Amino acid sequence: MGGFVMSDALTTIVFAGGGSGGHIFPNLAIAQRLGEQGLAFNAHFLVSARPLDAQILRQHAHVFTALPVEPLPRGLGALARLPGFVRAWRNSVAAVRRVILQERVGAVVATGGFASGPAVWAASRTRVPVTLVNLDDPPGWANRLLARRADTVFSVFDGFKGQRIGYPLRGGAVGGVDPASARQQLGLNPDRHTLLVTGGSQGAATVNQMMACLVQMPEAKLALAGWQVLHLTGGEQDIEPLGRAYEQAGVPSKVQPFCEQMGLAWCAATVAISRAGAGSVAEVWANATPTIFLPYPYHKDQHQKKNAKPLVAVDGAVICDDLIDAQANADQLLEPLTQLMGDNNRRRVMIEAMRRSQPPNGAAVVADWVTQRIKTN
Repeated sequence: MGGFVMSDALTTIVFAGGGSGGHIFPNLAIAQRLGEQGLAFNAHFLVSARPLDAQILRQHAHVFTALPVEPLPRGLGALARLPGFVRAWRNSVAAVRRVILQERVGAVVATGGFASGPAVWAASRTRVPVTLVNLDDPPGWANRLLARRADTVFSVFDGFKGQRIGYPLRGGAVGGVDPASARQQLGLNPDRHTLLVTGGSQGAATVNQMMACLVQMPEAKLALAGWQVLHLTGGEQDIEPLGRAYEQAGVPSKVQPFCEQMGLAWCAATVAISRAGAGSVAEVWANATPTIFLPYPYHKDQHQKKNAKPLVAVDGAVICDDLIDAQANADQLLEPLTQLMGDNNRRRVMIEAMRRSQPPNGAAVVADWVTQRIKTN
């Protein structure tokens, strides 16, 4: 448990979803929107036991419970791991029931995935209103099952039951300032074009390795002359070698694991290279940042590629396959990246296309659902 002390007099809204920032940040956005609407409530987050979940929620000073729930075992050795999965599931459901019994829970907002399962299951059996927010295309097996127990379903993508909404974004995910001001606030040179490189909260390894190769290529060095790089590595292990690579290439850089002010980072960027998680795609769109997406290559359903296709369809972004090999990635990215960096008119067209087609923020829609349920119960 972490965060501030809750008030026994207020209704508690449970926000379930974890295992990655992509399941937690939308819940933070919905909670933020509820506060902006003036609803007085306690927020209790139910997340996975992965360290990243606790790290995110402690930074935002929210009360949370880390559930021992695990993903359903699959593949080689799945049968042997099944008893452990069942024990973790039962313990997680029991933990959710304790929250429901001890607090005045008025509604559960679940953003899907394995960490949402025990919360939706327990809440539906105790008649607490539940909404499921589907964030991926296609929806995973967990979301397909959980949708049957939810009172209401919202989906960021077409083709899934429920109401279509925009991705729920926190206020801090949208920059809202001019690029020079954003760069200055991030400790960058305000007058230099900026390349943002980010792999999201997970899966940054091949992106990092690709950039270490790319900046050594003569064509890339030439294109980066007069530019600077803000590189978010997703972890500590690649900071030092990447810093050396940029220094050897003569490219000014700021290399760090994460950025808590992603709105400023997108706003500061002239061009970005990014994974294509649903949240990253939504942030790119909301900030109108010309971006080359490098979808995470290890998902069997390749849903990150599907996440980015609507933005590519409006001519707001480019997709390249992650070839996993660092040099192969650098070779294939060199031409589209240097062309985009060198073509001011192309970037203007992309920015205008994104601004014309930006979807609304889904956080407001889900927050309205929560408020209505609290008022009618």
